[in-house]
Order: sequence, then structure tokens, then C-alpha cells
Amino acid sequence: MHGKSITLDKLGVTYPNGFTAVHPTSLTVQAGEFFSILGPSGCGKTTILRAVSGFVTPSTGRILIGDVDQGRKGPNERETALIFQNLALFPLMSVWENVAFGLEARGVSKRDRRAKAEELLHLVALSDQADKKPGELSGGQRQRVAIARALAVDPSVLLLDEPLSALDLKLRQHMRAELRNIQKKTGVTFIYITHDQGEALTMSDRVAVMNEGRIEQVGTADQVYSQPISAFSASFVGEANQLAGRVVDVSGEMAQIETQHGRFLGLNPASLAVGAEAIMFVRPENVAFECESNTLTTRLLRRDLEGPFVNLFLQTATGADVSMHVPNTGALGGLSEAEVRVGFDPEKATILPSGPVARTGQDIAAQ
Repeated sequence: MHGKSITLDKLGVTYPNGFTAVHPTSLTVQAGEFFSILGPSGCGKTTILRAVSGFVTPSTGRILIGDVDQGRKGPNERETALIFQNLALFPLMSVWENVAFGLEARGVSKRDRRAKAEELLHLVALSDQADKKPGELSGGQRQRVAIARALAVDPSVLLLDEPLSALDLKLRQHMRAELRNIQKKTGVTFIYITHDQGEALTMSDRVAVMNEGRIEQVGTADQVYSQPISAFSASFVGEANQLAGRVVDVSGEMAQIETQHGRFLGLNPASLAVGAEAIMFVRPENVAFECESNTLTTRLLRRDLEGPFVNLFLQTATGADVSMHVPNTGALGGLSEAEVRVGFDPEKATILPSGPVARTGQDIAAQ
């Protein structure tokens, strides 16, 4: 098996009712890459996947697999295979027959179908399950059967639409490693759709962050987490404290922002000028007790224990919510709801242009 590149050349999708699901987008996924598109429900990521597979017709632009324009090719003529959340395995067929189903449709002999199915079941560590029915397997095993079935037709590109979302947390975490391992073994290009940051950051060579039909940022997991380039990307990928205000001073790569909670110094990657509306983002793990810069006087609202680390939720007298992630060393046992001074290193704070931010769990719960 081998992967091929995918090129979106100003791809746009507008439905007959006038709704634009994907604004003109240009993007290249490299051959053999594990590429994830990360975004909230309704942002257009599944529409892109369906356009690549041929089930949605673009309104503008082109899709290339390798260097071949797919415009005149239907779904069955493309070098792609698609896996949805609903695995759609055939309950009355054996596992190996499920895997070989696409080969039967192509006229491959039963002997060769069985051989190919056994080869792929070995790849996904299910060699001893070939003659069972899907209903006799666990959720993770059924997931691997669906992957083997998709790989049976030798696709250059495997398209996965939130395939792990129906699994429980432990199984999802296990399947992340399984998927990444399978992708590396086969060399097939994977395009993975998810709203789960953990999945995207853990498995991917690169990630595209998408919102409202537009790609906000493309980069490695480290880049989109540590070097966000938009307010949405900074707030959607991981957690971040936010301080909104206006830039009042600029010096080299740094800027100072005036907020209702005070003045704070941070990195200025967008080269914002004095007077620009901006938001400062600080990751919870970068907020510390013993820090002499960018200090805030807060009170403790809540302390959540999560095994090896503790989440602290604080609030300033001016109403700024501040969250911290600290190691669970036992040193916080005496922390009370009295005054707590915290701060953060200017090199660990990012000032970005004001813009749409991702909805938080609190926003959703308040509705």
C-alpha cells in the first residue's frame, strides 16, 4: 500500500439553500501523512471529507489526488475509502467476509479474498477472530475490522469521520495508538475528522483547525497548541485563560495590553500596533504561584483533583476567571479560599487580534 497527496485548490461548497459550508480553501496533505481536521460541530470539516470522497460536489475549486483532478470521478472511481462513526458492518457475515466484501464486488475469487482478509486481520491484530460474527467482538475490535475492510481495496487515502466518538474514554485512548500504528505500517494517507483535541494532537503529523467553513491554522500539534495564530485557534485547542483589552505599548517581539484587570506583557506574534483590540491567552499550566511578572490577586473558587495534577479555578476582584494546572505533589493541601497571588511569564503569554473565540463548557452549560 502507498499513500498519495491530496490538494484542495480553492475548494468551496455552497448548498442550494445558499448556506456556505466551506469557503474557498486551499490545502495540501502530503502523501503518507496522518492529517487531522479539528473543529466544532458544523464547522465544515465533514463536508470537506465528503467532497474528497466524491459524495459532495464542490461549488468552486478542484480536488487532486496525487496530480489527478477528481472532478469527473465518482466515489467508486476514487482512490479513497471512507470510515464513518457508524461502522456499518454486516452482522450476518463473518469478520473475514466483512473485510473482503469490497473485493467480492470487484470480482476477486473467494480464495484470494480470504487470503487478503487474513493478511489485513493480521495487520490489525485480529487473526484469531476471522470466523466470528461482528456481534461477538468488542467495540475496539469492530473498529479494527472496519479499518481492515477499508484497507482491503488498497486505497491511497483513508478518510475517517469521527470513528472513535462512540467508544468509551479508555478504548478511545487505546485506539488512538492502534490507528497511528496502522497508518505507519501501511503508509496510506489518513485524513481524520474530529472535534476531540486529544485525538488530533496525539495522532497527527499535522492538524488543521477549522471554524465556520474556514481553516484558521495548519501546523504540527506543538505549533497549533503553543503558537496559535488566531483567537479561535488559541481558545479551541486546549484550555486558555483570556484577558481582553487594547495594546498600549510595543517593543520588539513583545507588547503590553491594557485590560480592566490590569496591564500585562506578552508575545506579539501578529505584530499588533498600539491601539489594536486584542486578547491575551495564557495556558493554565503556565500560571504559577511564585512569579513576579504579570501578577494577579485572586481568590480560590474551586479545586478539582485529577490524579497526577490539580485544577485550580480562581477569580480576581474585577471578575477575571483564572485557571491553573499544577502537579499533585500534596503541597496544596492548606490552600484556602483566602487571597492567592499568581502570575505568568511574559514569554508564555500570547497576544492576538480580537476575534471569535471557541465556546467553553461554561458557555454551553449556561444556555
